Amino acid sequence: MFKKTIYLMIIISLLFTLSSFALAQEENATAEKTAAEIFTEALNDYNSENYALAEEKFNGLLENDELDEGLEFSVLYYSTMTAVNKNQTTKAINYLERMNKLGFQSGNLNWRVAELFLNKNNQFDSADFKEALKYLQKAEELGVSSNIFKRDLAYAYLENQELEKAENIYLEITETDAIAADYLNLAKIKEKQDDLNQAVKYYESALDLNGSQASLYLNLGNLYQELNDYNSAVSIFNQGIKNKKDFAPYYIGLGESYIKLENYDDAESALKKAIEINDNSYYGYFLLANLENLKGNLNQALNYYSQSLKYNPDYVEAYLAEGRIHLEREEYYRAISRFSLAVEKNPDYPESRYYLGSAYYQADMLEAARAELRKALHINDNYMEARELLDRIESELDIN
Repeated sequence: MFKKTIYLMIIISLLFTLSSFALAQEENATAEKTAAEIFTEALNDYNSENYALAEEKFNGLLENDELDEGLEFSVLYYSTMTAVNKNQTTKAINYLERMNKLGFQSGNLNWRVAELFLNKNNQFDSADFKEALKYLQKAEELGVSSNIFKRDLAYAYLENQELEKAENIYLEITETDAIAADYLNLAKIKEKQDDLNQAVKYYESALDLNGSQASLYLNLGNLYQELNDYNSAVSIFNQGIKNKKDFAPYYIGLGESYIKLENYDDAESALKKAIEINDNSYYGYFLLANLENLKGNLNQALNYYSQSLKYNPDYVEAYLAEGRIHLEREEYYRAISRFSLAVEKNPDYPESRYYLGSAYYQADMLEAARAELRKALHINDNYMEARELLDRIESELDIN
C-alpha cells in the first residue's frame, strides 16, 4: 500500500512538471512574438471590428520604446482610426497630435476626426462645426480633395456662416458630380442671402435629381409661400403628396396656401387630412381655427384654438387669437385672461403686451393699459400701434 502511494505521488509530480514546462514554453513563445507580429494580430482585430482587442494590442505596442519609425507610424495611425470607430474623440486627437509631434501627418486622419465633430451618425448630442472646420481645413492642406470630402468641408463652412466659401465649393462639385443634397444646400445658402428666386431654382434642380426626398417639396413649397406665390406652393405640395401621401406637413402647407387664395373648402379639407394623419398637430388645429374665424364661425374657432392649446399649452399665438375673439365680442375680462396667459408664456413678446393693454383700455382700466403699453414699447420702441394707443390713453389721463 505504501509503495502504491509513493508511485502515485511520483506520477502526479511528473505531470505537474510537464504541465509547468509546457506553460513555460507557451509563455516563452508569446514573449518571443515580434512587434510586427503583434501589430499584424492587432490589425486583424481592427479589420474584424474587434476594436477593444485591437486597442489593447496597439496600446501595448506604443509602450515599446524600441519600435522602428515605420511601425510606430502604423500603430499610431490605426490607434487613431480605432478611437474614431469607437467615437472616442479625445483619444483620437491625442494619437493624432502624437503623430504630428513625431513628424507624421495624415490628411485622412484629420478628415476622420472632423467627421466626429460633424456628428454625421448622430452619435453625440450635437455637432461642433467650428472644431470640425479646423480639422477639415488641415485635411485640405494635406491634399484630401475627393468630392465626398469637399461636401463635408462645404457643409462645415455653411454651418459656420461662411456662405461664400460654402457656395463656391458646392458649385465646383455640381459641375462634375451633382447630387440633390448639393443643390439643397445651395438653396439654403441663397435663402440666407435673401436671394429667394435663385433658391427656388436650386430646389427645382434638387427635385430633378431626387424626386422622392420629402424635405425638398416641403422647403420649396414654403419658399413659394415666402414669395407670395401661393398657386405654385399648392402645385408643389400636391406633387409632394403624390410621392408621400401620409406626410402631414404637406397638408399643412397646402391648407395655408389655400387660405391665402381664399379657397376655404380646399383649405379645410387639407387641414383635416393633416390632423387625421397627426392628431396632435397643434398648428393644424390653429389653422382650422383661423379658417373658422375667417368664415365667422367664432364658437367653432374657439373650439379649435382650445384643441391647439391642448397639444401645445405654450403656443402664444393661440392665446392671442382667443383673446381677440373675446375682445371683438366685448367680453373684456375673458380677453384680459387670455392675453394675460400669452404674456405669462412669453413676457418679451410685445404683441401680447399690446393686446393686453388694448383689453384693459376697452375695459376702462386706463392705468393698467398704460403700464402694459409702456412695456410693449420698452421691448419694441417702433411698435406704432402701441405708441398711438399709449398717446391716446395719456391724453385721456391728462398726462403730458
